[in-house]
Amino acid sequence: MFTLKKLTIIASAVTALIGPKIALANEQVNNTNIEEPIEKIAVLGIRTSTINSVDQKRSSQEISDSITAEDIGKFPDLNVAESLQRISGIQISRSRGEASGIAIRGLDEVATLLNGRNYFGGASDLSINRFASFEDIPAELVGSVKVYKSISADLLEGGIGGVVDIERTNSLSLDGFTLVGSVKGHYGDLAQDWSPRGSIVTGNNWDLDNDQRIGVIFGFSYLERAFREDLVRNSKPTSIAGTFPSGTAPADTIASASINASPAWGDRERTVYSVGVDFEASKNTSFYFDAGYTDYSTTQYRQEFVWGFDGKNVTDADFSNVNGGNRYPKSVDFSDMNFDVLSMIDDRYTTTYDAAIGFENVNDSWALSGEISYVDTDNDTAFRNSRIRDNWNALPVVVSNAGSPSQPPSVDFKSFDYTNANNFNQVQWRHESRQLTADESAIKFDADFFIDDSFFTSIETGVRYARLNTLKNIQNNHVFDASGNTYGSDDPLNLVEPSVWNNFMDNYNGGNFPSNYLAINPKYLLSKDSQIRSQYGIGLQSEIENPRDYFDYSEETSAIYLKANFNDEFGGIFVSGNFGLRYVRTDTLADYFFNTGNQDSSGSDIYETTNSSKDYDEVLPSFNINFELTDELMLRLAGSSTIARPHFGDMAPSLNLNYEQGRGTGGNPDLEPFTADSLDLSLEYYFGQGGLLSSAIFYKNVDGFLQTTENVENISGTDFVILRKSNGESGKVQGVELSYQQFFDFLPSPFDGLGVQANYTYVDSDVPSPNPELPNISLEGLSDNSYNLVAIYENDFFSGRLSYNYRSDFLVSTEVEQEGFGQLDASLSYTINDNFRISLDALNLLRREHHEFRAGDSQDPYHWIATERQVLAGFTYKY
Repeated sequence: MFTLKKLTIIASAVTALIGPKIALANEQVNNTNIEEPIEKIAVLGIRTSTINSVDQKRSSQEISDSITAEDIGKFPDLNVAESLQRISGIQISRSRGEASGIAIRGLDEVATLLNGRNYFGGASDLSINRFASFEDIPAELVGSVKVYKSISADLLEGGIGGVVDIERTNSLSLDGFTLVGSVKGHYGDLAQDWSPRGSIVTGNNWDLDNDQRIGVIFGFSYLERAFREDLVRNSKPTSIAGTFPSGTAPADTIASASINASPAWGDRERTVYSVGVDFEASKNTSFYFDAGYTDYSTTQYRQEFVWGFDGKNVTDADFSNVNGGNRYPKSVDFSDMNFDVLSMIDDRYTTTYDAAIGFENVNDSWALSGEISYVDTDNDTAFRNSRIRDNWNALPVVVSNAGSPSQPPSVDFKSFDYTNANNFNQVQWRHESRQLTADESAIKFDADFFIDDSFFTSIETGVRYARLNTLKNIQNNHVFDASGNTYGSDDPLNLVEPSVWNNFMDNYNGGNFPSNYLAINPKYLLSKDSQIRSQYGIGLQSEIENPRDYFDYSEETSAIYLKANFNDEFGGIFVSGNFGLRYVRTDTLADYFFNTGNQDSSGSDIYETTNSSKDYDEVLPSFNINFELTDELMLRLAGSSTIARPHFGDMAPSLNLNYEQGRGTGGNPDLEPFTADSLDLSLEYYFGQGGLLSSAIFYKNVDGFLQTTENVENISGTDFVILRKSNGESGKVQGVELSYQQFFDFLPSPFDGLGVQANYTYVDSDVPSPNPELPNISLEGLSDNSYNLVAIYENDFFSGRLSYNYRSDFLVSTEVEQEGFGQLDASLSYTINDNFRISLDALNLLRREHHEFRAGDSQDPYHWIATERQVLAGFTYKY
C-alpha cells in the first residue's frame, strides 16, 4: 500500500541523489548572485493579473496556482469557478449554465477557505455541502484565489483533492479613498430576457497618531438572472421481440420505454454584502474584522411531458437500421401509450453569513496570530408538483428514432388531441418542504518562531477547535392515486393552460415537440396553493419533525500542527520548503429516527428515536521541497496525507423518494471518512514578465472511496430502488499536467499586445465499482483529458480574451456517461478614460449541446440537453 513512509523515503532519496547533480550542472551557468538591472515594463489589465498570479505561484512553498484581480473590483471573470477552470488539473460543474463547483485532479473533495478560514454555503436539493458553492461568491468582491495542489501542515484538513483559498480585498492595500461600481445587463438566448447585475466596492484608510493606521472596505453585489435549459431524456428501454408486418425483430432490439421532454426556466437573485476593518495598532501589532452576508433565492419552473411505452404494445417497426451497434428501430408503432404532463416549481431561499475577528503580532523573534470565526447557512425549499394524465384506453403513437443517437426521438400522436382538456384527468398533487441548516464556530491560535543562521528558518505551530452543527428536516404531502382513480377532467380553478414553447430544442432536427401541450401552469402551484389544498383535500403542510426525513448532526474537531520551514543553499542550489505533521481528532453525534419495521393500527410505520456517535483521529504528515535550479527553473517535490469527511447529506439516513419512478436516495449514518496519500513532482520555467512553462505529475492513493450502491427497499408497503453511499476499497488517481503562458511584448506594435495561455491535463483513475461483477471504473465527474486555450490581446485602451475549454467523456453516475464537449467564451473591454470602462462578455458562444448515454454504450442515448448562450454588457466606474 502507498503510504507517507514511502513518500518520505522517496523525498529523501531524491534530495540526496539529485542535489549533487544539480549543483554540478549549476556551476556551468551564470552566477545567480550577480545582480543585473531589470527592465521594467508598464503593464495593465489581464497582463497585470497574469504577472501577479505567476509571481504568487513562484514564491509559494507549495505546488499551487493563483488568480488575482488586476485592480479592486476587476477579477478577470464573472464567476470565480469560471476563472478556476483555466487552471490545469481543474474541471468545473455547472448549474443551469453557471459554473458552481470544481474538482481538482479528478476529486471534488476540495476544501474551500475564505480568507484562510473554513467556509461553506448554499445547498443542494438534499443537503448542505461541506464546501462552498461558487455561485454564492461574486467575483467583484474577490481580490485573489489560491489553489493548493499540495498540502502543508498549517492548511485546514478536509480536501483530498486540494484546497481553494478565496481572499477578499484588504482595506489597507487601497491607495486612499476608492470607489468602484459596475452595472451590467445579462441576456440568455433561451430565456430571451435581460437581467440586471451590479456591484459597488468602496473603502479608505487613514494614518493615525503614533504610526497607527486604520482601513475600512465595504462591498455590495447584486445579481438577477433569468435562465432556461431544455432537455429530453430517454429514461429506460423496453424490449421488442417477434414478427411484425415489416419483418422479424432482430435479437436484442429495444425501443424507448419512457421519453421525458422538459423545459426548465426560472430566475435567480443574489445579494451579497461584505465589510472589512483593519487596524494597525503599531508596527508589530494589527487587528482585523471581516464579515459577509449572502442572500440567495431561486425559483425554478418545469413542465415535463412524459410518454410511457410497453414493448408488448408494438404493432410494427422499421428495423432497417438495426445492426450490431444500434438496437433502436428507425420507427416503432405502439397501439397504446401513457401520456403524463407534470408541472413543478422549486422555490429555494438561502442565507449565509460569516464573520471573523483576529489579531497578529510580529517581531524579530516570533509571530503570533489568533482568530475567532463563525459561519452559518440556512436553506428553506418548497417543492410542489402536479400531474395530468391522458384518459384514453388505447392511445396509438409512432416513435421515430431516425436521428438517433445524436438527435432525440419524435412522437407522432396520430388522432390524440393533446390540446383538448377533456382528454386529461388530474391525478397527482405533491408539496414537499425542506429545512436545512448548518453552522460552525471555530477558534485558532498560531505561532511562528524565527531561527537565525540555521537550515531551518522558522518553526510554526498552531491549534484549532471547531464545533459544527447541521439539521435536516423534510415534510411531504403527497397525493397520488396509482389505482387509476382520478380527480377527473374538471378544472374548477382554471389551472390548465396551453404550454407554449415555440423554440423548444430548436437546435435539434430529430425531435418533434409541439408547442401547445396542455399543462397546469406551475406558477399557480405557488400562487393558488391555498385554493388547491382546499379544492382537493390536501392538508396543511406539517412543521413538526418528520421521522423518516429528520437528521440532527454535530461534529467537534480538534487539530494541532507542527511545521518546520527551511531555506538554504547547497552547491549553488537554493533549496526551500517545509516538513510538518497535523493531528486531527473528530467526535460526532447523530440523532435521527429508526424505522422499527412495525406498523400501528392505522398502518403507519412506527419510528423510534436513536443516535449514533463515533470518534476518530488521524496523523497527517506532509512535505514540500523546492529546488531553485537557476533564476528561471524551479523543481518541486511534495507529499502529504489528507482526510475528507463524508458530506452531511450522504450521512443522513432520511429518504428522498421519486414516487413516479419508484426510485429514491438515502444516506448512511455509518459512513467513515476517507484518506489519501499524495505525491507530486513539478518542473516550472519562468521567463519574461508573466511567462511560464511548467509540467507536473501526480499520484493519489485513496482509501475508503465512497461508492453509490442501489438496493430494493420496502417503504410503507411500496418497493423502491434506493441509492445509498458506502465506504469502498482503495483506488488511485494519477496524471500529468502541462501549462504554458506568455505575452509577446517583443513583437513590433501593435502585435506586442498579443498573449496566450494553454494547458492540458491527463488524469487516470481506477476506483472500486459499486457492482462487484464489474471491473473498476473511473471517478464520477472525471474527464480523462481536458485542456484550455486562451488567446489574449491588450493595449493601453483595449483588452480582449477568447478562451476555449474542453473536457472529454466522463461518468455522470455509474450508469450514465456524458459525451465530451467544449465551451467558447469571449471577454472584451475598452477603457474610455481613467474613470470609465465598458465591457462585453459572451459565454457558450458555440451553444454546444450536451449528450449523455448509457455508460459504455454511446449508441444508447440517455439525455439531450440544450444550454443557453449568454451575453453581458455594461460599464465600470472607478474613482
